[in-house]
Amino acid sequence: MRQVVRALCLLLALAAGIARSPTAAAERADTKTTETDPPSYTLKFRLALRPKEDTARIRIEIDKGRLLRRMEFPNLPQRYSDIEANGDLDVTPDKVIWKLPEGDAWLAMTIKVSDAKRPGKYAAMMTEDWAIFRGDDVFPSATTEEVPGAYAIATLDVVLPKGWDSIETGWPRKRGNTFRIDNPDRLYDRPVGWMIAGDLGTRRSEIGKTSLAVSAPKGTAMKRMEVLTFTSLVWPEVRKAFGALPRKLLIVGMGDPMWRGGLSASNSLFLHVERPLVSENGTSPLLHELTHVITRIRGDRSEQGNDDWIAEGLAEFYSFELLYRAGGITKDRRRKIIAKLGKWGEDVESLRAQASTGSVTAMAVAWIDRLDREIRRRSRGKASIDDVTRDLMKLRVVRLADLKASVERLIGKDVDALRSPLIE
Repeated sequence: MRQVVRALCLLLALAAGIARSPTAAAERADTKTTETDPPSYTLKFRLALRPKEDTARIRIEIDKGRLLRRMEFPNLPQRYSDIEANGDLDVTPDKVIWKLPEGDAWLAMTIKVSDAKRPGKYAAMMTEDWAIFRGDDVFPSATTEEVPGAYAIATLDVVLPKGWDSIETGWPRKRGNTFRIDNPDRLYDRPVGWMIAGDLGTRRSEIGKTSLAVSAPKGTAMKRMEVLTFTSLVWPEVRKAFGALPRKLLIVGMGDPMWRGGLSASNSLFLHVERPLVSENGTSPLLHELTHVITRIRGDRSEQGNDDWIAEGLAEFYSFELLYRAGGITKDRRRKIIAKLGKWGEDVESLRAQASTGSVTAMAVAWIDRLDREIRRRSRGKASIDDVTRDLMKLRVVRLADLKASVERLIGKDVDALRSPLIE
């Protein structure tokens, strides 16, 4: 996929070179690039954790500022401080604009790590012994301006405090505490996803072509082997349902005062240790978050979209459906799960809202099951909701119109489930 993106970028760059105006030619001369210049630049993210201050010092280093010319990201003064860079740096209370020098370029800043969503409930936390956080919150999401065709070859280097023995991320380890960062969706790679560092206990396994790591601070009530075994047993059904799977998956666990639930990222997930692998209602919090990680489907939550229920409904549906397909629950138990969820959502008049509540998600599951049965019946078993899900995975941010289009491509128009007042 990444090779395709790069090839397209190179073709666009060539076309731009053929048809460039005198102004464009002057701009090209200003950057001092030549026809022999490689389109790639080395991008190094450096992260030094400072538990005594509850901060991290980050540094972004680029060897060819003439290829990555400009970077802009929102400033968060309550979390960002000591912002420095070579080149031209403009820091305001609202944003940071960095115009890179032509050669070696660097930007550094200090980030506050711990993040309490509510008093005593942390989405990220650093103590004297460990840290759990998302790379998304440490390395800012930036708008960048590259020379056409330029792309990054990126790595993340982590410096651990004295006494901390390891760091785990959702990225492949290159060596030591250095990780390869390769995001096929972006030319400017960024180390996103969950990270955990400190005095850790970690269990690992190779499942097919995916490296799985389950990690938690030592002394935590995280049942690592149970999580590893459960995931391994269901993994073949995950592959059949969703197709392409990540090269690496990290599952992070911790108890209070971390957030009491599950939170997914692009290559990793967090699960509070008190969340069961399978709840009493038959759904699996782990498989719910895993579905988010693998599919990366997000419902459009704008006023025009109101389709958060699609992503949440699919995640909750697969949270027991994958277990059923793997032989973990019976057909009768599956029927009872759907019936109970339908009962929970019976007062829901519409699935369409910017944020899917528990009852809306429950009713969405019942509707998705109905749609799945209709697809299977009309296709005579040749298609299922899995085909729709794989279509939506290509789009990432989806609307009801996208779901309808996928279903109609599979079984034609005049679909009973699509006429439901729940989705009007």
